[in-house]
Amino acid sequence: MTTKTVAAEILDAVGGRDNVVALTHCATRLRFNLADDAAVDGDRVKAIDGVLGVTNKGGQYQLIIGPSVATLYPEVMALAAVDEARAEGRDAAEPLPDPGASPSAGAPSRPRGPVARAVNAVFDTVSGIFVTFIPVLVAAGMISALLSLLTTFNLVSADSPTYVVLSAVQAAVFFFLPIFTGYAAGMKLGVNPFVGMGLGAFLCYSTINQATGLSVFGMSVATVTYSSTVFPVILGVLLMSFVEKGLKRVIPDVLKGVVVPAVTLLVGALATLLVLGPIGSVLGEYLATFITFISGSLGWLAPAIVAGVFPLLIFTGMHYGLLPVAMAAFASVGYDPLLMVAGFLSNMSEAAAAAGTGVLERDKRRRADSMAMSFSALCGITEPTLFGITLRNRRTLTAVMIGGLCGALFAGIASVKAFGFVGGLPSLPLFIDPAGGLTNLMYTIVAALISFGVTFTLTIVLNRKAARV
Repeated sequence: MTTKTVAAEILDAVGGRDNVVALTHCATRLRFNLADDAAVDGDRVKAIDGVLGVTNKGGQYQLIIGPSVATLYPEVMALAAVDEARAEGRDAAEPLPDPGASPSAGAPSRPRGPVARAVNAVFDTVSGIFVTFIPVLVAAGMISALLSLLTTFNLVSADSPTYVVLSAVQAAVFFFLPIFTGYAAGMKLGVNPFVGMGLGAFLCYSTINQATGLSVFGMSVATVTYSSTVFPVILGVLLMSFVEKGLKRVIPDVLKGVVVPAVTLLVGALATLLVLGPIGSVLGEYLATFITFISGSLGWLAPAIVAGVFPLLIFTGMHYGLLPVAMAAFASVGYDPLLMVAGFLSNMSEAAAAAGTGVLERDKRRRADSMAMSFSALCGITEPTLFGITLRNRRTLTAVMIGGLCGALFAGIASVKAFGFVGGLPSLPLFIDPAGGLTNLMYTIVAALISFGVTFTLTIVLNRKAARV
């Protein structure tokens, strides 16, 4: 079946092009915003070749495709004829219409209680913001890993012009993080994304960032480091979303193009500088302090718990919602001893589960598919394994959770730290301590071998009787 044929089947099964309000994708999923969820034929969607699973979260109907999503996405886009503004999740900076209340047949129902809806909305908003610029964070992390390798093996001096330039490439990404966040938050919250970028740029401006002795209309401005932060600009863009919507109701059409963005940015900038920015900064500091406390008091146990439940976090989409916690740790202490470590070891467990399943398979095609999923998981893309193997077999899920827990338990005891956004084996150099030495990396490798070995063994032992004949 060709990619174009699969795209046509998917589009027809989700209700046709007229039902598609917006379409985006991440590393493994097609993310539809639909006019009417009830128009989706869930059973038909799940039966399409190449669709590993479906989920409905935060108003998005998500199809788990795997690494081939990058090839499938433009084909679906072409057939759906979704223009660029709609593709990005917005039409002329207007928020997306609220999808129909009926969940599709092929996806979990949405939370019904007010608390559950609120929690779901927060995680959906946060994950929707950060998933858009994860690639540039990964790129910066890999450049940082390259620098660590070059200096560890004395190939480049930390004082050399080459090092200075390469270091600036990755450092600039994290320094100007508020700008990326402002754009992504604008897209998610229905604000003109370039106005969101403007707020982020304002916070990074040298006169504002870490400024002392400033005042506005007689009100003193707190000294805050805004570079490398995310919460201040998110709170600011959230406020601007209400300001922009209110202005559009009262400003004449002939003036909207000038007055609305100007007033929105001005109000957002002043409110963020005086109130929301310091609050967001304190929130980030508290998160970093919490991570430091957990790693200090329960360092041997916390990574194990997170790694054990990580497959469930991915299934619910909550793993993206936890990214700000890791980012706060990176901004505060320069490393993450919890989420990145646990996620990496859980990925190794998923790879082992797929490999173990492949060993048990008698069918050549299924064996090849399992091994391909294992390789994908080793590279950091685990959703094909999670939805194609792990979640379909409780014994395999148990093996993955136990294996991840065991490896992360060792990592916690050894105080393993991640110095960047890690995923799979290609990002292994991000466990090299920039301060020098390979001890942290060696402990990481041992922990990965434990996770892989335990999961691989348990997958075979627990599933041997159920193996196909």
